Amino acid sequence: MGFKSKRVLRGVLGLLASVSLPQLSKASDLMIWSPVKVAPRTYKTTVGFRLPMAWDVSAGMDLGLGGAASGALLRSSSLATLWGTAVDDTTHFSTVSRREVALRVDTLSGTGTLCLERSRKWMVSEDLDMSMSRSLNVNYAGSRSTENSIRATQAFTFAVPWTGTSISASGNVTDVGNSFSSTVSFQQPLAPNLNFSASFVDPQTLTADGNVRVDYRVKW
Repeated sequence: MGFKSKRVLRGVLGLLASVSLPQLSKASDLMIWSPVKVAPRTYKTTVGFRLPMAWDVSAGMDLGLGGAASGALLRSSSLATLWGTAVDDTTHFSTVSRREVALRVDTLSGTGTLCLERSRKWMVSEDLDMSMSRSLNVNYAGSRSTENSIRATQAFTFAVPWTGTSISASGNVTDVGNSFSSTVSFQQPLAPNLNFSASFVDPQTLTADGNVRVDYRVKW
C-alpha cells in the first residue's frame, strides 16, 4: 500500500476515533450517535434519529471499519447496515403489552431481516404471573447460497413471583409448516446465585432431547 493510501486510512480511522469522545456523544434526544472502539484500529458507529410519534420510532445505520498494523483495510471489519424499529408499549392496570416492528438490511451482502413481535404480560392472581409472545421473522438471503426463510414463534410462560419458579412452552414453525419444533423449560432458584433449570426439545416425539443444569454465579 502506498504512502498516500496509508495516510487516507489513518485519517479515516482517526476521524472515527475522534468522534468517540464522550462530549460528542451527548446529542439531542432525537439524535442517535453511539461510536465505539471494538478492537485496536477497528471502530463501529451507530448513527440515527428518533421520531416524535405515538410509537417509539427510530432508524439509522451501523458503520464499521478496521485496519491492520500495515495500514491495509480489513474486509472482515466492514459494516454498513441500515436498520429501523417501531415499538409501542402499553400499560393498563396489571397488564403490559408490547408491539414491535424491526427491519435490518446489510447493504454489503444484500441480506435483510424483518421481525414482527407482539407480547403481553399480566398478573393472573397474587401468586401467578403469565406472559405470552408471538413473533414472525422473515429472512432474505440476498446473494448468499442459503435460502430465504420464514419463522413463526409463539411462547407462553407461567411464573410464581415469590418463589421464582417459571414454566415456559414455545413452538416454532419454519417455512410455512415445513418444519416444526417445540420446547418446554423449567427454572427454579435454589439459593442466592444458585439456579436449577431443565429444558426439553420436542417432548411430543420419541426422540426428545433434554438438558438439565445447575448454575452458580459468583460476583466480584
